[in-house]
Amino acid sequence: MKVSLVITTINLPNKNIKKFDNQCKKKKWSFLVVGDHKTPKKFKLNYGDFFSIQNQNYLKFSFSKKCPINNYARKNIGYLIAYKNNSDVIVETDDDNYPYKNFFDEKKLSHKAKVVKNKNKWINIYTAFFKKKINCWPRGLPLNEITNNKIEFKNLKKNNFYLQQGVCEGNPDVDAIFRLINKKININFKKNLKINVKKSLVTLNSQNTIWFRKIFPLLYLPVTCTMRCTDIWRGLITQRILQNDDKDIMFFGTTMKQFRNDHNLLNDFEQEIPMYLKDKKINEIISKLKLKKGEKNYLSNLKTCYNALISYGIISKNEKKYLNAWIDDCQKILK
Repeated sequence: MKVSLVITTINLPNKNIKKFDNQCKKKKWSFLVVGDHKTPKKFKLNYGDFFSIQNQNYLKFSFSKKCPINNYARKNIGYLIAYKNNSDVIVETDDDNYPYKNFFDEKKLSHKAKVVKNKNKWINIYTAFFKKKINCWPRGLPLNEITNNKIEFKNLKKNNFYLQQGVCEGNPDVDAIFRLINKKININFKKNLKINVKKSLVTLNSQNTIWFRKIFPLLYLPVTCTMRCTDIWRGLITQRILQNDDKDIMFFGTTMKQFRNDHNLLNDFEQEIPMYLKDKKINEIISKLKLKKGEKNYLSNLKTCYNALISYGIISKNEKKYLNAWIDDCQKILK
């Protein structure tokens, strides 16, 4: 399988990026780093490919010419490059996550996983991975669902998982509220656990996520929402489309540890407010949509979901020009 690892950064290569670069060379993975306006001009890799703003403007993608600077959604450009380069798998993460050795294991589509029985209900997926009980929840989980930690399971079952979400320990993907009330965060997760979330409702992120080629069109990160919402809202839409297509999502035990970059927590909180208020509404809206089955309809289903969210005023009308550019680029790649 041809694997591409995609990250964005506004920093010089740190120990994490250097580790990605070194191990991708050993594993013969493609390593794609998407820069932004704030990325230092002296950024350099020994093996991987770095795409500065100037490099991105030379690419023949509609999206790269329209995406605004200083926007996390520029990561979409990395996805498009990997897609066009015939990658079978895209692995994505961030520059403040340190990979364990097993992060670079062979990426398999089929796994045996415990199956969640909770149907059409929000679950706190972290509770299944805690080594000891703790009051903690993933970013994006509706606040009135964070204590809903009772997950019921069926037996192990083998299945194909085109989307696989890893949990990152250390300082994991939690929201600003949790960080504001917990000064020291060092959480350990079970490493070998695999869970099929089936028809339950979860939040997904872009920290340690594996995508197989059939679902690459669903990688799209919305541009006009805040950085703290973009991967969460992408995940809600992706989950809806995959469940409609009878494709399951797997969560797996950690292959990474996060050493979080400096953040202004009050700024994070402000950026997360739309997420706190609208995640449930987003799910309610898209759950009622009539979507078509089959991979060939993923782009049209994506458009249907965004048009509905735009009509309800949850996402800006300006999102259409970025989404249409993404759809145009994907369609050209698929030809």
